[in-house]
Amino acid sequence: MSFRLKTVLGIALIELTVMGILIGINQFALGGSAADQLYQRAEATARVFANAVSDAVIATDLATLDATIETALSTEELSYLRVRNPTGLVLSEGGDALALAAEFAADASFDTARNDHRIDLDVPITVEGLDYGRIEMGLSTASVEREIAMALAWNLAVAFIGMSLVAIFGYVLGSYLTHQLHWLREGARGFAAGDLDRKIRVRGTDELAETAQCFNDMANSLAQDRATLAEQRNQLLAKKARVEVIVNCMTMISRGEDEISVPDTDRDDEIGSMARATVIFQESMRATEEAQQEQKRLVTAFDQIAEQVVVFDETGHAIFLNAAFRRFNRDILAELPHSFTQKEFLRMGYHLGAFPGVSGDPEDWIEAQLARENMAPEEIRRAPDRVTLTVQTYVDGIGVVLTAKDVTELRISEQQLIQASKMATLGEMATGIAHELNQPLGVIRMASSNCVKRIQKGIVDPDYLMGKLQRMGEQTERASQIINHMRVFGRKAVGVMEPFDLREALLETATLARTQLKTLDISLKVAVPETPAYVMGERVIFEQVLLNLVSNARDAIEEHGDGGPGEIRFEADFDGPDGHAVHVYDSGGGIPETVLDKLFEPFFTTKEPGKGTGLGLSISFGTIRDMSGRISARNVEGGACFTITLPDVGAAVSEAS
Repeated sequence: MSFRLKTVLGIALIELTVMGILIGINQFALGGSAADQLYQRAEATARVFANAVSDAVIATDLATLDATIETALSTEELSYLRVRNPTGLVLSEGGDALALAAEFAADASFDTARNDHRIDLDVPITVEGLDYGRIEMGLSTASVEREIAMALAWNLAVAFIGMSLVAIFGYVLGSYLTHQLHWLREGARGFAAGDLDRKIRVRGTDELAETAQCFNDMANSLAQDRATLAEQRNQLLAKKARVEVIVNCMTMISRGEDEISVPDTDRDDEIGSMARATVIFQESMRATEEAQQEQKRLVTAFDQIAEQVVVFDETGHAIFLNAAFRRFNRDILAELPHSFTQKEFLRMGYHLGAFPGVSGDPEDWIEAQLARENMAPEEIRRAPDRVTLTVQTYVDGIGVVLTAKDVTELRISEQQLIQASKMATLGEMATGIAHELNQPLGVIRMASSNCVKRIQKGIVDPDYLMGKLQRMGEQTERASQIINHMRVFGRKAVGVMEPFDLREALLETATLARTQLKTLDISLKVAVPETPAYVMGERVIFEQVLLNLVSNARDAIEEHGDGGPGEIRFEADFDGPDGHAVHVYDSGGGIPETVLDKLFEPFFTTKEPGKGTGLGLSISFGTIRDMSGRISARNVEGGACFTITLPDVGAAVSEAS
C-alpha cells in the first residue's frame, strides 16, 4: 500500500469517525427531545380530557361522553380514547378498532411505546379526592418517528458530501507529500551506496524539507568522519608497537622475574594507562606472595581450634583439614588416599563403623549428607559413644565447608533434664495412678472374699467360682497395663532415632494422662484415624512432649475454670500435605495474644513464681525440631490449640516396623 493511499484512507477514516460521532449525538439529542415533548404532551392531553369528561362521568351522561370523544379524536395524533367507571366497566370509547381490541398496557416512557408506535396512558378521573373512573388514551408516535428518520437522512447526506471533499483534498495532499518523499528515498539510496557527495534536492520549508537538509548534513559529517578514521588508524598502528613492549614486560612479571622496568608510565593516553596497570600487576604479584604467607598463618590458626573443620572444593575433593578433624577421624583417614572426596570419606566411615546411627541403605544416607548444603545443623552419632553437631555451608568459588562440634556432654545434660521432667510428671500423676490401681484391687478383694465365704458355707459352684476367677484375672491385667505404661514412660531415653507408630503413642499417652485428670473432673477425649502413621524419633521423649502439653492444659483449665468440668482433646490428621498433624485442644480460656510469639523461648512462663520453670515448651520445641517437625500454638474458641506436624517416614519403613 502506497503512502498516498495510506494518507487518503487515514484522513477518510478520521472524517468517518468524526461524522459518525456527530450524527450519533445529533440523532440522540433530536430523538430524545422530540420523544420527551411528545410524551409530556400525551400526559397533558390525557389530564385535560379527564377534566373535560368528569361531569359527564359523574352524571353517567353517555351521549356527552360519545360526543366529547368524537370531538377529541378529530386530532390526527390521537389513536383511541376509552372511559371506564371505577369498577372497570367501559362507559364510552372510540378510535382505532385494532388498538381498542388489544389489551391495554400503559407505557412508562417513550421507549416502551416504540413497540406499537403508540403511547398508551391511563389517567384517573378524580373530583375532590374521589375516584370516578379512568381515562385510557393512545397517542400515535408516527410524526416524531418521521422527524427522526428525516433528520438521519439529512445527516447521512451531509456526511457523504463531507467525506467526498476530504477524499479529494487527501489525494492532493498525498500526491504532494509522496513527491517530496521520492527525493528523500533516492538520496538515501545514494548515501547507502557510499556516494557521500550526493545532495538531496531541498524544496520548501516544511518538515520534509528539513529532513532532506538533515540528510545532506549527515553526508558531510560522514565524509569528515571517514578522513578522521584514516588518521586514527595510523595512530593505532603506532600504539600497537608500544603495546607489544608492555605485554612483553607483563609476561616476564607473571613468570616471577624481578626488577622489570615498565616504560611509558608517564604517557597520558591508553598506552600510559596500560603501563601503569602493568606496574599495579607487578605490585599485586608481590601482594599475592604475601597473601600466601598469610594463608599459612591462617591454617595454623585453624589447627588451634577445637572444632573440626574440613573444606571440599567444587569437585568434592578435600582441600583442607584442620588438626581437630584429623585427630577425631584418624582411623578413617588412615584408610583413604591423600586426595579423597566427601563421598569416599562417608563411605569409608560407614564401612569402619564410625556412624552407628545410620539405618537403612547407607548409599541413601550418604547422598542425603551430600545434599545438606546450607541446611539446618544435624547431629550425627559417632562411634563409640559421641555425638557431633555438623554444619555444611556452600561458599561460592570455594566449595563446601563442613564443621563439626562434639556435643556429647550437652546432650547428656539435656537427657538428664528430660528424665527429671518425666519423673516430675510421674510424681504429679501418682495420686491418679493410685486411684486407678485401687479400683482393680478392690474388685479382686471383693471377688476373692465372696469366693471364701461360699467355700466356708459349703457352697461350691464351679461356674460361679470360674466367673469370679476370670474377673480377678481381668482386673489383674488392667493393673498390669497401668504399671507397664508407667515403667515404659519412666525409662531413660537412649538417644536413638527410630520409627514408631504415632497413633499408638497418642493412645498410650492418653491412657496414662487420664489417671492424672480423672480426679480433677477433666475429661480427655481422643479422635485419631484407625490407620497407623509412622514418624522418626524417640517415642519416650515424644510422649513426654504430649504430657507436658496435657499438664499445661490442666493448669490453664484449673486457673480459668469456674468449678465446672474441663476438657482436653487429642485430634490427629494423618497423611496431610505437610505430613502427620497432631492437635491438642483445651478449654482453658486461651493464651494472651501478647505472649504467643514467646511461648517456646527458654525460661519464659505465664505461671506464678515457683509453679513453672519455663523449660517445658522450650524442650518440646527442640524435641519436635530434632524430629524434623514443627510445633505451633494458636487460640481457638474457649481455649488454646497446640499443633505438632511431623514428616512421614515412608511406606517402606512402616511395613518394616
